Parts: sequence; C-alpha cells; structure tokens
Amino acid sequence: MLPAQQLTRFLHSRWCLMVMMLVAIVCACVSFSSVGLEAEPTDYGVLLSSANLWIESPIWSAVLSVLAVLGLSLLMNALNRTYNLLRSSTRLDAAFFIVIVVGMPALMMSFGPGVLLCPVVLLCLFLLYGTYGCTRTCQRHIYLIFLLLSALTMTQYSFALYVPVFLIGCMQMRVFNGRTLLAALFGLLTPWWLVFGLGLMPLSAFHLPDFAEIVGNFRMSHNLMTYLTIGFTAILMVVTWILNFPKMIAYNAHMRAYNGMLSVLSLATLLFMALDFVNMSHYALLLAMCAAFQTGRLFVGRQGKSYVAILLLFAVFLILFVCQITVLKLL
Repeated sequence: MLPAQQLTRFLHSRWCLMVMMLVAIVCACVSFSSVGLEAEPTDYGVLLSSANLWIESPIWSAVLSVLAVLGLSLLMNALNRTYNLLRSSTRLDAAFFIVIVVGMPALMMSFGPGVLLCPVVLLCLFLLYGTYGCTRTCQRHIYLIFLLLSALTMTQYSFALYVPVFLIGCMQMRVFNGRTLLAALFGLLTPWWLVFGLGLMPLSAFHLPDFAEIVGNFRMSHNLMTYLTIGFTAILMVVTWILNFPKMIAYNAHMRAYNGMLSVLSLATLLFMALDFVNMSHYALLLAMCAAFQTGRLFVGRQGKSYVAILLLFAVFLILFVCQITVLKLL
C-alpha cells in the first residue's frame, strides 16, 4: 500500500479518533494552566437555572465539559454506525468534531447550555431516525423527543427553537400524521403539566431571561477569536454541504431522509445563531457537529491526496486554538 493511502486510511480509523481525544485532553490542560477558568453567571432559564449554573466549581465544570465533548464524538460515531449516514465506517467525522471544538477553548472548558444542547439534539436524532416509515409504532419515540426538548426549555430557551426542526424531521421520516402530532403535543405539555399540575413549582416561578443583562454582558472584543472560529466553522459547513449535495441526492429515499434531516438541522442552527447573535456560543458545539458530519462525508471514498486537505483543516483549528490561548493570556 502506498504511503498516501496508508495515511488516508489512518485518518479514517479509530486510531486517529483516539489521537484527537488525546489532543483535546492536552489542549484542555494547556488552557487551564495558561488562562484558568471563568464561570458564566448569567441565567438563561425560564423556569429552572441554566446549565452554566449547575456546577459551582469551575474545575469540575471544565472536566465535565471535556468529558462531554469526548462522549459526543463517540455518540456521533455510534449514530453513523447505526444508520450508515456517511455510507462508510469512517471515524473522521468524530475526529473533525473534536478538533473543531479544540479550536474554541473558551467553550470547551466550561459546562453550559451549549454543552447540554448538542447531546440532547444528537439523542433526538437517534430517536427520530429509528422511526423512518414506522407510522404505527413511532409515537413513543416522537413523544420522547418532544418531551426532552420541552423539559430542557425550562433551563434554556434555545431548546424550544428545535421543536419545529424536529416536526419537519417527522415529515422527512414519513411518519407525520394525526397520531404523531398528538404524541408531539403531549410530549411538549407533559413536563409543564407535571411541574405546575403537581405543585412542584408555582406559576409565578416562570420568567423570561434578562435579555438586557445578556446583551450587556456581550463583549465582541473579548470573544473575537472564538467568533472567528465559529465563523470559519460555519463557512466550512456550508461549503462542504454544497459540495456534498450532488452525492446526497443520488442516495435512495431512506438515506435522503436521514441526510435531509441533518441538512435541515445544520441550516436551522445557522439561522438560530444569526437571530440569537449574542448567544451564538450556545449553538457552537451543535454547529461543530453538523460541520463535522458534512466534512467527514466530503472525504469519504476519496483517495489520492485527500489527506493533505484533512491535515490542513486539522492544522487550521489547532492554530486557532494557539491564537485564542495567546489572546486570552493578554486580556
């Protein structure tokens, strides 16, 4: 086997994923030793405290966040292996996810709404993909999807934005009918009925986040490098999605439905980031996941010198990591 083919094969293997996990851990240690940890005090919840307030210790918050990122990479790999999203057993998508998140150290080192949003949406994808064409038995999965989104809306309003996204997903999975709509509706109502109906919390506890405080805490100059990384990730996702489009429309109906849902999720996340600009970082991990899936698909089946482009992208995000650590030291 030629050296180029061996290197390309390595980049798609589990060994590359393991190397990226080690890189993430090393980068997390460098972030901690260089710039320390900074807790985010703002409450984004509408009934319960948002995830950034759940853990008082910044160290444990960072540890849990890094573990969540590593776990998400494994969950992405499991999703691909279960539903064959990339039409290959590659682990490159999970490796890309890790290296993209490494390029955003301020987000990787703090457990918050974004770290919670990404695994919940990924779990909902697992449940949704399992319903394809099963109109008679899908209601439990649909109920659970909307139950999760509704319950976690209590802690952060951005979960509610993904309710219409998964309704569109029901249509793409060919399970949208009256019973499915009722299952979704009951899923949305159940958490609130339990909390208020059983008297666990009074109605007066419901409140909107203090958007004036959120806007007041927004500092573009302090987070400029993070937003540059997010912007580069968004461009990468859009470009790879466009390049993948001819390949995706050639799939059969089953695979088009899976990839169509992933496309809707990707574009919706971009839209939500534009509408909720001051909280753009809360959607960053989910954007990284979507970009990783699209980038991984782009390189599946490509031989020759594709390893050059893969390594170049890895290097870009690692350089962004170094730049951010340098900037954070100076602030």
